[in-house]
Amino acid sequence: MNIIYILYLSLILFTIGIYGVITSKVGMKVIISLEIVLNSALLDVIGVASLYYSTSAVVFALFIIAIGVIETSVGIAIFTLISKKYGKINISLLRDIKW
Repeated sequence: MNIIYILYLSLILFTIGIYGVITSKVGMKVIISLEIVLNSALLDVIGVASLYYSTSAVVFALFIIAIGVIETSVGIAIFTLISKKYGKINISLLRDIKW
């Protein structure tokens, strides 16, 4: 498979993810959009690694996956606590919370 197709697919995924982050007001949609952005970066890394037959980039991709899992679990925990306290999950509620 040609590397340019992988990069185009990654660009499309990145654009969809950024659009979701900018336009969404629901917390879970923002987390999902951030995961799409992270996966598009992961697709870039894997695509370039397959071009140069690099195994160290694949190990780096595993670290990206681990960071994505941690980010998602922390985000879900935060939004669960907000949901229990305020009854709904909305990004505009984050401005009202005193950290």
